[in-house]
Amino acid sequence: MSNFDFKSYIANNPLLKEQEELNPSDIGDDIADVADSLDDAIEVELEKQEEINEALDPASLLSYLLASTTIINIISKQAMKIAKKYEWGKGEEAARNIYKFTHELEEKFKSPIRFIVSKFTKDPKRVKIITNSLFILFLGYLAYHAGGNALKYLKKAKLSAGGIAGLKASLKGKDIVSTAKSIIDDLA
Repeated sequence: MSNFDFKSYIANNPLLKEQEELNPSDIGDDIADVADSLDDAIEVELEKQEEINEALDPASLLSYLLASTTIINIISKQAMKIAKKYEWGKGEEAARNIYKFTHELEEKFKSPIRFIVSKFTKDPKRVKIITNSLFILFLGYLAYHAGGNALKYLKKAKLSAGGIAGLKASLKGKDIVSTAKSIIDDLA
């Protein structure tokens, strides 16, 4: 330890350097890397199986997509609280941006419904209320579908698959409550 240079250590320590600004393209690259890793892991698992006995129907696909945005929303909300508590300025800002992104993504899920409703009514407030109401019905269907799958898996003693399907159903419940609150606020 006689040749340890403290000044050099402090100057070159990446933990002590200010973090660079988040670049949206870097986030996209990171997400793509995660997706590639998941794809590789799924491919390895599928190679182990002789036959695939299940299909991914559109309701399950939409359910997974909406559940993943809800999970990201919940995690980013908690990350904001933690970052604020420990005064991590940029961490809180990044978590807030992710939180806003998940809300924007949910609005994009509603856009096809909004488009069709806007063909029948021109009042923006009514369009929003009807769109949110139809979205709640859609989420209710997805929750019912996921709950049915959870029961099916639990009957066959596939506990992990049943747990995942149950989680999807409960996440739909959170989405339904937040969208219903939005409708009530619009009506008030």
